Amino acid sequence: MKIPFKESFAYKILGITMICTVFQSCSTSNKIYSENDIVYSTKRFELKYSVKDRDRRSPLFYFTQSIIKELNPNNEISYTAYDVLSLSSSSFKLEDKVILIIDNEAYPMVIDRIEIENVRSISENTSSISTSDSTSVSVVTGYSENNRKITRFKYKIPLTTIAKIKESNQLSLRYYSGPSMISVKPKKKSINKLKQLIEIE
Repeated sequence: MKIPFKESFAYKILGITMICTVFQSCSTSNKIYSENDIVYSTKRFELKYSVKDRDRRSPLFYFTQSIIKELNPNNEISYTAYDVLSLSSSSFKLEDKVILIIDNEAYPMVIDRIEIENVRSISENTSSISTSDSTSVSVVTGYSENNRKITRFKYKIPLTTIAKIKESNQLSLRYYSGPSMISVKPKKKSINKLKQLIEIE
């Protein structure tokens, strides 16, 4: 059966839109953005990357880190990290600790700010049934509840630690949630981008 031209064209537009959306969503991570902050008279560079945890024993679902590098008029540099962890609803509250592990050495960070949020979402479960006249009707069969704990950390990364990261071969982040020891290991591409961020002047 031949698809009418208008319908075929609509499918093509839909396909192109979906592809663009996927590439656009992927492009927000592992890229360095720069802008001038006229309020504080600084030049800002931002790197954002994500890690999805596939360890069934870990309560972590998703991790995102944004690192802001700021350069002020006196050429003083500072690095601020913003970590967001999405944990299962049954997990314990995260301890007030963020530890960078660089080449198997621990560097505890001084936390500036912590935010904790419980996120609850409900979705419908549906199924299709056939009626007496052979038409299909969608019927709600139940509801699924999804609960997650979101924890946000803000902290400065000391320049001495930045120097260690620049020369490092291995980098990970450590968090603690009750009995769970959560290790986040950025991909090599993200670590290379972080080193690139450090090199920018």
